[in-house]
Amino acid sequence: MYIASMNTTLLTYENVILTPEARWLLMQWATQIGLDQPVECSPQTLFARLGLTYRQGRRAWQVLTCKRGKQQEQFVEIERLPRKGPGRPNSRYRLSAKLVKALAKSTLPISKCHAEEITTLAKTSRLCGTEEKIDLREGSRRRSTGLTLPNRWLLMVLLAHADAPGVVTRLSVPALRRLTGMTSFRITNQLKKLSDLGLIAHHQPGRYSPKAGVRRTSFYLLGLTHPVLGKRERTPTTIVSSPSSTNPKQTELVSGIVDAVMTFGVCRQQIDLLLKEYDAIKASQSIASDGTTQESKLGHDANREAKSFQEKYDNLNGVLKHALALLPITRYLNGGIPTLLKFYEAEDADWLLTSIHIDACLLLSSAWGDVKKGQLGPNQPCHDIIVNTAQRLGLKPEYIIEKSVEPSTHENHECVQDTDNFSIADSTAERASYHPLAVLSYALSHHLAKNLQKPFSVTKQFEVEAITYMLIPDFSKVSECQHQPEYQLRGYGFGVSRADTKLLRVFFKDPVDEDLKTYWRTHHLDCLSAISSEPDNSTPDTPVPADQ
Repeated sequence: MYIASMNTTLLTYENVILTPEARWLLMQWATQIGLDQPVECSPQTLFARLGLTYRQGRRAWQVLTCKRGKQQEQFVEIERLPRKGPGRPNSRYRLSAKLVKALAKSTLPISKCHAEEITTLAKTSRLCGTEEKIDLREGSRRRSTGLTLPNRWLLMVLLAHADAPGVVTRLSVPALRRLTGMTSFRITNQLKKLSDLGLIAHHQPGRYSPKAGVRRTSFYLLGLTHPVLGKRERTPTTIVSSPSSTNPKQTELVSGIVDAVMTFGVCRQQIDLLLKEYDAIKASQSIASDGTTQESKLGHDANREAKSFQEKYDNLNGVLKHALALLPITRYLNGGIPTLLKFYEAEDADWLLTSIHIDACLLLSSAWGDVKKGQLGPNQPCHDIIVNTAQRLGLKPEYIIEKSVEPSTHENHECVQDTDNFSIADSTAERASYHPLAVLSYALSHHLAKNLQKPFSVTKQFEVEAITYMLIPDFSKVSECQHQPEYQLRGYGFGVSRADTKLLRVFFKDPVDEDLKTYWRTHHLDCLSAISSEPDNSTPDTPVPADQ
């Protein structure tokens, strides 16, 4: 079955008046009749022809034929025909010219990655294949365990806006309201039902960040192997499962990369403040000392203070080394750290972690070979991914094209080729310069992607480049002993062998013996106070609200 182009448009057409039932009727009308074609039959016959139950059809018909005020046109126009005999007069129904024109002009972007899944969902609007009469208890059971028309339409909208791995990053609740005609409360309930059914493998709620002035949208990671989506030859395989350590004082890479970068920023700020404090004390002691006896006394105190400062410095440096063990090289972190500390707080950590996971899996899904070769790093990032990252973070989508005159763009300077014949004219090239915070986030995602590849060097079970990837947290094992969820790297491929689907459990990097999550959350506010008190002569680096 081919999805008509106007069907796709209906999945992106924004109108809060059109309910899921009304949208479903319009979609089937576009497929079976044609948007510009009238139909002559009774409403009940039309509902049956378009695959709706009578109850669903009546709900849709009330929305489509009700005229709301003088300025609001009906979605369906009714023309009474001359009576040709006994019985009710016939009517001709057609979609209003205003609606057809609005649908034709709808140009919102849509993903083509999941057309087959949408086709499967569009085949029926019913909980079962027949209209048999059932009692209230059975009806309630079917609604709780199956797809009703509202959550079926909601799932189709999510699929229409999902990338290849099945991740939705650009749909806020207000956007879902415009695309489904449901209230926020109803959308929340339907999302929960989809999660309970396993059709949404993970939902990371969005939130408004008052410090950044940005509303961050929710993330939806869809369960593409659910049987309700059809019987495609998509083989689900949980390739790698990364169990978090049961020791709460340890931090590992997959669940702790955000904690590591926040700790890095906090520790660096603490060390700077400590050194400034020590220099100030030394300066004051130098001014105050004016006699040999007093100098001797002050010298004794200075030694004790120096020892105390050294102990504090060693402790901070130890924590800093633990954080750096989980991070890429620092030249990709420095530019975005001040913005990260100023505009991200503890409540943003899970959202930011999911964002980094999404980009890491996009790199694995779309550029496995390039990442394995050391390409698409932060110095030459994948343009589409980093631009989407910037927009997701609420940063300006613009980027600057600058000239590069370096003889080599390799991260490994040992790979620089012979430069005897090198000239500036030959090496000049255009390169995009992105927001420092976007570069930092991309660097973390690229670093994580490279580490996620390492377990595959010892296994030949999968065609790793033909699989799409998704990192899913498993909260079922969270307990008093294990505070962090287990993260599973799930792969979705076509024609992948089912011979061995045994989980491969590894640590991508050895966990560090430091509770980085607790550390940065404990000292973050103190660092913010210190940053706020410092004079700022630079151009403000504040994220701007994103229209999401």
